Formats: sequence, C-alpha cells, structure tokens
Amino acid sequence: MSDSGAANDTSGDVEMDSPYNVNLQIAGIFIIIATSFCGMMLAFIMDHIDKRAMNKKQSGARTTMHLIIQLLRGTGVGVIISTALIHLIGEAYEPFEDSGFSEIYEQWPMVFAMAGMMLMAVLEYIHHHFDRKSCPVLEIESNPSVPELQGAPSPDSVKGPHGKAYEKEGVEESKGWGRKQWNAILVEGSILIHSVLIGFDLGLQNQSGWIPLICAISFHQFFEGFAIGQVVLEAKFGMLKRSLMILFYSITTSVGIAIGIGTYLGQNYDGQSNGANITIGVLDSLCGGFLLYMGIAIFWVEWFVNNKNIKLSATCLGFLGVTFGMAIMAVIGIWA
Repeated sequence: MSDSGAANDTSGDVEMDSPYNVNLQIAGIFIIIATSFCGMMLAFIMDHIDKRAMNKKQSGARTTMHLIIQLLRGTGVGVIISTALIHLIGEAYEPFEDSGFSEIYEQWPMVFAMAGMMLMAVLEYIHHHFDRKSCPVLEIESNPSVPELQGAPSPDSVKGPHGKAYEKEGVEESKGWGRKQWNAILVEGSILIHSVLIGFDLGLQNQSGWIPLICAISFHQFFEGFAIGQVVLEAKFGMLKRSLMILFYSITTSVGIAIGIGTYLGQNYDGQSNGANITIGVLDSLCGGFLLYMGIAIFWVEWFVNNKNIKLSATCLGFLGVTFGMAIMAVIGIWA
C-alpha cells in the first residue's frame, strides 16, 4: 500500500475513534469568548484599582499594585513576542511547505515577516515624523523635558503623576489619532487575523483534537487579551473605541470557530489547496512581522528598557514578566 493510502487509513481510524462533535464545538465558541473577554478586562480592572489607590493616596497599596501591573505588562509583551515568533512566523512554514512554495525558497515566512517589520518601521517613522510637527501634544509626549509648546494644552492638562507630560483621556480623540492609537489598532488587527485562523482550525477538529486545543487556545486568548488590554490603555481611547476593541477581540476567534464548523458540515472547503496555504502563510508571516516589531522595538523598549520613570525593581519585574510570557506561550505552542 502507498504512503498516501496508509495515511488515509490512519486518518479514517482516527475519525471513527473520535467523531466530530458539534455540541463541543458550539461550547468552544462561548468558552473562547469568556476567556478572551476576561483576559482583556483584567488589564482594565488592574488599571482601575491602581487609579483608585492613587486617588486615595494609599502609597503602599499603589506601589504594590504598580509592581503587579509591571509584572503583568511584561507578561503581555512576552506574549506578543512569542505569538509573533512561534504562533505566526513559526507556523507559517507548514502552509508554504504544503503548497510546494518552499521548494523554490525555504525561508518565505522570514521574508514576509521582514516585509511586515519594514512596513511597520516605515509607518512608525512617517507617523512620528509628521505628527510631531502637526500636534504639539505629541511633541510634549516625545520630549518630557519641554515644559510647554506654543498652542499646546496647559501643563495641568498634560502632566502625569511622575511629571511626564501626556494627554488626558479624551484629549487625544479630539486631536486625531496619535502614534499609540495606531500602534493599538495595528496590534489588535494583526492578532485578530491570527485569531480567525486559529479559531477556524479549532472548528475543524474532531473530538480527540478538540480537547487539548481548546485548553491551549483558552490560555492563549487570556494572556494575549491582557497584552492587548495594556496596549489599548496606553492608547487612551475613549469608552466607545475601548468597548469596540474588547468586543472584536472577544468574538473574533469564536467567529473563526463558527466558520470552521460551517465549513466542516458543508464539506466544500479545500484547506489543502495551494491558494489557501499560500494565503495563510503570507498572512501569518506578515502579522508576525508586525507583532515582532511592535513587541520588541516599541513596547519592550518604551515600557522597560528606556523607561526612566520606573524603579529598578519594577524594571526587573517587567523583564521577569516578559520571560514568563514568552515561556508560557512557547509551551502552549506545543498544542496550538
């Protein structure tokens, strides 16, 4: 018997031993919505507790909360970087191999990831270069030592608790989107594309494959949600945009599951076609490049490496969090 015939027999045995369970798949839709929502909301809850401690002038409680937030923020950065390298760029090799595209060149995922990083760097440069000229608030944010620029808001409206100048919530929206807003949109957009793909894959799994995968994806969505929540908080969006970003992140993976269920039941999708494999490989690689650039060059550097407003203990906890985030997503990569 040929190898392909043996493979078909094996897959047939697995299918008989572990049938496709629609009820489990539907349950998975709600499980993923819940874990995604809880992960993202944790970031907002921690931020709210920190602000309450600050308002009540509880220095000890606020110091403790600040350290916890730095640890969790670092975990979010580690999750973003590990998601980019392991769950996006690393997993892009398989669809390129299945399509036969890797016979031309083996490192297509790296090529498209570098293209994504280059695109992000160009967008970052353009936005940073031109917005500093057009928006004094962003000039203050980039140069905390400058007390006030002509036409900028009063110092009271832009001074933070550490003396660092920044715009209050709601000011940014009236001025238009700034650099941090675009970063938040690009981070969430990249992760949403990835979320649809992993949800789609989960929706096609039989019962034996579904159980470990739902556990892995649940952890994945929770920690990834916390990371996105931190990025959204940095962006200082208004309530409407925050709510929409929470909604989109919470439901996107489940939308992918629903598409996978419909596809399996309809049996009209050829997931092994060259076009489908190349499309998935390119999207995974590009989004991995986006996230890798933002995770390292923006969030890790700005939040911890070059941040002079936090103490050494907070920086160390941040690096510990990055390590933990990388490690946990690397372990989850065994299954998802």
